Amino acid sequence: MEKMEQIQLENVTFNVPEVLSCISKYQEHVRDIVNSNYVDFLSINRDMLDDLKSLETDIKELIASTSQLTVDKSNVAWNDLRNYQRDLEEGIRGYKIARKLLSIHDLFESLNLSGNGYEKTAHILTKIKTMLDELDDPVLEELHFFQGLILRHETEYDKLLNDLDVTFNKLVQLQQRSFQNTKSVTIRIHKDENLLYQVVVTQLKTEHNFESVCQFLLENVFAPVIVKPVSLICDEKSNEQSVLIQLSYQLSVGEDLRPGYKTVLSNVMQIFYNLSNMNIVVSDDECLFKVLARQMKKRLCSLLMEQCLDRDIPDTIEGMKESSMVKDVCEFNAFLKTTNFVDGENDDLLEEYANSIETIHQKKLCDNVLDTAVQIMKHESHEMVLIEDHEYQFVGSTSARLSSCMVTRTVVDLKKFLDKVLAEAFANGGAADRFIQTIATILERYMVDVPMANEKLLFKIPQQSALFRNDCTYLNYWLQKNDDKLKDHSSFATISEALKACGEDIFQHQLNTQRTQMMQALNGFKLSIHLVELGTEQQRAVRQCVRQFELLKNVWQTVLPESVYKQSLSGLVDQFLREIMKRIQNLEDITTAIGNGLVLLIDIITETLPNLFKEPSEIHQLVKQWTKLLQLRQILCGSLVEITELWAEGKGPLTMCFSAEEIKHMVRALFQNTKQRQACIASIV
Repeated sequence: MEKMEQIQLENVTFNVPEVLSCISKYQEHVRDIVNSNYVDFLSINRDMLDDLKSLETDIKELIASTSQLTVDKSNVAWNDLRNYQRDLEEGIRGYKIARKLLSIHDLFESLNLSGNGYEKTAHILTKIKTMLDELDDPVLEELHFFQGLILRHETEYDKLLNDLDVTFNKLVQLQQRSFQNTKSVTIRIHKDENLLYQVVVTQLKTEHNFESVCQFLLENVFAPVIVKPVSLICDEKSNEQSVLIQLSYQLSVGEDLRPGYKTVLSNVMQIFYNLSNMNIVVSDDECLFKVLARQMKKRLCSLLMEQCLDRDIPDTIEGMKESSMVKDVCEFNAFLKTTNFVDGENDDLLEEYANSIETIHQKKLCDNVLDTAVQIMKHESHEMVLIEDHEYQFVGSTSARLSSCMVTRTVVDLKKFLDKVLAEAFANGGAADRFIQTIATILERYMVDVPMANEKLLFKIPQQSALFRNDCTYLNYWLQKNDDKLKDHSSFATISEALKACGEDIFQHQLNTQRTQMMQALNGFKLSIHLVELGTEQQRAVRQCVRQFELLKNVWQTVLPESVYKQSLSGLVDQFLREIMKRIQNLEDITTAIGNGLVLLIDIITETLPNLFKEPSEIHQLVKQWTKLLQLRQILCGSLVEITELWAEGKGPLTMCFSAEEIKHMVRALFQNTKQRQACIASIV
């Protein structure tokens, strides 16, 4: 192509025709080039592209020259000149587009050159991608040919990724086969380091996701090695061309067959050592192991800690003293760092865990202590143990007379166990607080678990509720006895009160049940004005209540502390007597037959109830209504004269238990209205 001749335009008035002529000629020339060569873009050759580049330079110089002309802008020549400038600029735009498309085409052609490795291919495709993304001219997106280039790039890029995957899978073969009861896993790493380097480096540059490799290693290799006994073969010497890792294991394995942590760590280290044959080092800061670690290290460490190490932390003090787990875990963590299996975030996870092993050991130890205590609580022991007074009474008790009682064998065993735990706490200072807190938890569990597990027995059987009350008091005594060792822990003061309340609540519920049962029996003790004489119903009701008291005596007297027994049973008897006497005193008319019958019933009561206590005579002090019952018998049997003498103008013995109105009411009910009755009533004031 000829060079455009240089024109000196010193005076635009005389040279405009020449400029217009040159522009017109140039415009026609450009149109000829476009029409003949750009119908099919790929027909443009490299020489033509160079000529177009030269033409572009000439056009720019021409535009620059014409832009400096001084001319009347209303002149027709000037307008033509501006139009020619725009045409030339459009020509340059077309040249640039053609040059870019041809450059991209040349890059695609270079992909087919022999000797291109994966890295170079990836580099070329990256360069093509960059050029396709740089849209210097918006018209590019509208070109059908340009869209074809984008599609071709995607095809070539996918082909590269597929080739990389295929080659990597040939170099690092991951295989697993499942049988009916077993599974076999084989990893074969070929020793073609140069090719593996190219593949891995290119995969990393293309941001390849190695999740499938990580998932295979976790699910088929590391997880089984951690939780199951495996047959592991690692061989990197017998075959010069490859390294072999092979393991097989049962699909279903009992918990008792799980391997110990030392075996697990040894196997994992052996596997990593052989996997290092595929650990391509890309740079000082990057390698394949680091890539894998970023995706799987946290999961691997969690699996190792939760499924292996947690289980093997000793749960006894002796076992912990002999264990080297802390040292072993730290050495394993250092090994992972040495092999570059690091992710920058979880590299100290195992070391932190190692530092917490002592704390976890203490927790396991205390959990075992709690489990043992709970198992003791669950023993259905109906055996009773005699506890002497010095083993039972509260420290600082003001009771003048101490007494023995019965507790269950279960609570005695629990108390002995608590003694042992407390001794361990002070023998191992580091775990003392945790041990003591466990003691608190044991006592809290006792107040919940035992009542729930024995609910029916405690609420229905009087002896069981009495034993539970004693058991709670016995444990409360144990707390007070060890107050000097536990006083720094404020929770025990609350637990002590709660224990006492728990036992008392159960026993009080039993007392309320006995009161209800007694009142139901007394429903048969009906007295009314229509009654002519007492029948068997009233006597049956009284005897039923007496029998109830005698049964309680049989199950409570040797079980409860003497003071508790006396207070509990005397309270029931007192209520019984009050109810009997209230019904008798409410009668408006008491015939001789009814009176004699009532005396007989009172005689039954006075003959039997004193025997509820070791010292029958104590009933006078223990049962408040006892004296009143005896005096009521005197009233029922006495004459008007005797009653008057017993009242003695308000100074006699009857005044201790009866009011004047009560005596008057009884006189009216027992005696007919005569002058003697009137005189007697008049004297009672």
